[in-house]
Formats: sequence, C-alpha cells, structure tokens
Amino acid sequence: MAKNSKLFLVVVSVFFLLFTASCDRGKPLKGKELARINDRVITLEEFEQEMGQLPPYYKTLMFSEEGRKRFLQEFINAELLLQEGKKKGLDKDKAVLAKIELFKKGLIIDTLVGELYQGKDEVGDKEVETYYRENKKQFFLGERVKVRHIVVKTMPEAQEIKRRLDRGEDFIILVRKYSISPSRAQDGDVGYLERGKSGKEFERAAFSLQRQGELSNIVKTTLGYHIIRLEGRKQPQQLTFSEAQENIRQFLREKKRKEILTAHLQELQKGAQISINEQLLVVEEEEGS
Repeated sequence: MAKNSKLFLVVVSVFFLLFTASCDRGKPLKGKELARINDRVITLEEFEQEMGQLPPYYKTLMFSEEGRKRFLQEFINAELLLQEGKKKGLDKDKAVLAKIELFKKGLIIDTLVGELYQGKDEVGDKEVETYYRENKKQFFLGERVKVRHIVVKTMPEAQEIKRRLDRGEDFIILVRKYSISPSRAQDGDVGYLERGKSGKEFERAAFSLQRQGELSNIVKTTLGYHIIRLEGRKQPQQLTFSEAQENIRQFLREKKRKEILTAHLQELQKGAQISINEQLLVVEEEEGS
C-alpha cells in the first residue's frame, strides 16, 4: 500500500514538472500577450473577443478565474488541432475550402438580410391586440390528449409486447428497447394531440382512452403496429390574450420579414440579368419505365 502511494506521488510530481516545463518553453510573453502556442500569439483582447462570442449561459462561467483558465485551455487545444490540420494541408483541401465558401456565403447573406430587417420588423402591442381580436378563433384549442406509444414492424411483435405490458412490465423500458419510432428518443412521448391533426386510426384509439395509464389495443397504421398509453387529457380551451401574445408577435414579425425580403428580391430581380436554361431541369424518364 505504501509502495503504491509513493509511486502515485512520483507520477504526479513528474506530470507537474513536465507541465511546468512545457509552459515555460519558448519566448517570454510581452504586455498583453496572454499565451503563445508555437509561433501563434494569443492576446488578451483576442481572448476576450472569443469569450464574447459565447452563449449567455457560458459567459457567466467566465466570471471566475477557474472558468477563464478552463476556457483558455480549450482555446489552446483548438489552436493545436488547427495547427496540426494546417501541417497536413487540410486548409488547402478542396472539400474543406468548399465548406468554407458555403459558410462564407451564408454569413454574408445572413448579415445582409439582418440589415434589411433592422428597424422594420418591430411589432407593436396594438398590432398584436388587433390580430388577437380579429382572429380569436385561431386561438381556440379543442380537446387534447397526451400519449406515448410503442411502434413495431409486425403484428406478432406487437402482440408479444402487449402481453408483457398486461403482465405489468415497464412501458418506458419496452419503448426504449423495441420502438422503431423517432419518438423513442423521448420515451415514446408524442405530446398533446388535437382531433384532426394525426392519422385517423391512431387518433381514434388515442381519444378512446379514458384513464391515465390506460393502454390501447394494437393499432395498425402505415408506420407499423402501435400500442398507445394515455398520459393526460385537456378539455377545450380558449387561449387568453396573455397566453397567445408572444406567438402572435413572432408570427407578425416573421410575416413582416417575409414581406421585406420578397419586396427586396423583386427589386434585385428587376435590376439583374438572369438567364435560365430550363431544358437542363427536365428529368428524363429511364428507358423501359
């Protein structure tokens, strides 16, 4: 036991000596130079600019010295990987350059569109109130049920799972193990359903369930064979203005933005010379089809 403790202390000591030596290597840093990685110098200003790009939650972690040190280490790690990539010539790789160009185009377009919207897409309280008053029916929610489901490919699979559920096995565990639906990532939860918003067979079975935790019979749809469990039910409800206003504001803002962008594109098209060879868009049928 004592030997192991001594060995551990030796390893830790060697690690710190190597770490200190690696930090001390190279030219001394000057003034506002925060770090040097080979020939690349990171200034304090650049470091703070990088921190400024972080999402709000992560920025709060930068208030402590420990957080800033951790971020600097990540910065250094990224720079080391970048330098290695450049040594391998990846900065001249055609596929990489194509992705950079695509990103560059997207960034230019996003910046331009943002400038177009600036000061023109604001939605006032009066506009929101008027829209709610004139379109109140849009904010009436019918009866809704919240359900989970398990989906499998074949009837025999569904029958076996139904037998296991009837014997008391855990629904969530069986979802995770057998369901082929993307909703498996949410433990089979598909949220609240309104009438007329999903497939008829699925909807009929879901709304026929009465008690929380009640299971449906096996339901066949184009997606496979479902077993549905009721999680909750909400009665018809008229959303109040306070409940609907943020969705209305977002809808009206997007509507304004679409109008601004459409009008701008129409002006650009009027002043541009555009030629299209529509023959190249024709899809030729394969022989024998």
